[in-house]
Amino acid sequence: MSISDPHADGLTVAVVGATGAVGRDLLSVLERCNLPIASFRLFASPSSNGEVMEVRDRSHRVRPLPSLDGVEAVVEGVDVVFLAAPAEVGRGLIPVLQELDIPVVDIGGVFADKAQIMVPGVSLEPVADFSDQRVMCSPSAPAVILASVLAPLANRGAINARGTVMLSASTAGKAGAEELSAQVVALFNAKTPPRAVFPTGLAFDVHSQVGDLVEGWTVVERRIALEVADVLGWQPEQALCSVVMAPMFAGVACDLTIEFDHIVDVEAVQVLLQDAAGIRLGDPIPGPRRIAGDSNIYVGRIRPDPDGHRLHMWVAADNLRVGASANALGIATALWSEGYL
Repeated sequence: MSISDPHADGLTVAVVGATGAVGRDLLSVLERCNLPIASFRLFASPSSNGEVMEVRDRSHRVRPLPSLDGVEAVVEGVDVVFLAAPAEVGRGLIPVLQELDIPVVDIGGVFADKAQIMVPGVSLEPVADFSDQRVMCSPSAPAVILASVLAPLANRGAINARGTVMLSASTAGKAGAEELSAQVVALFNAKTPPRAVFPTGLAFDVHSQVGDLVEGWTVVERRIALEVADVLGWQPEQALCSVVMAPMFAGVACDLTIEFDHIVDVEAVQVLLQDAAGIRLGDPIPGPRRIAGDSNIYVGRIRPDPDGHRLHMWVAADNLRVGASANALGIATALWSEGYL
């Protein structure tokens, strides 16, 4: 095995959280992207120290991220950092990278309250103030998916959206998916299931509340509404959806109702969505399990409400691929094309 040449021409890309669910999927996307990447530096928790990952037919050793005082030495020469680590890591690391003038793609929006969020091809605002902030945030996966579906309709009279968003165990990372699997096996064998990630269990059950409540809505629901509103130029109350946790290993599914300011034509909406990049229409659309690793958002069961101003539809996508990796790559590509990388 050969170790990648850090001095080759092109971008030097660092991935923080490389061995997690998002980090691994991101690397699979970066492996096939068109960015001129010369070398990778992979970082993860100390438990992954020394692990070797294959990217672009080269071997890359995973390093533990040092204390904040030691970050400068390990990121010297890095052109962009993809942050796919837990929020507590990002909150401490991003200010250090800003001081070092290293561009950051913040996957999951740890810094969304301080920097611009972006869904490439959807966001109304172009890249703005990046020279000062040096951080661009990818919003949460449900927000990426909802904004991508709503954007072409918002331009044609859609004025609000309501619905239920179903999250999967992988929303809690690799540990979440692994615990759901272990719970299923344990329950089938009449054993006590592990309940570290999901204290009340998730296998064969649904969690009707994800996150703490604030005036009736959870912090997760409010965050998604804020992110969708930010991307579309709406107010948060125009994009309020209930969020539940379903016993799925991966993916996001949404039962969505969209209101228009006029009597809506189902066929016209189908044409709009059919022409939108990254959206596939069909009936029935595949469930989240069957579209793991797929970069498309699937929309189906589009049907009119009796009042004539609303449409109901079903939406499904891979939260890791669509909601994290592909969007992060899109952000990096936009920054590169604008000359920021």
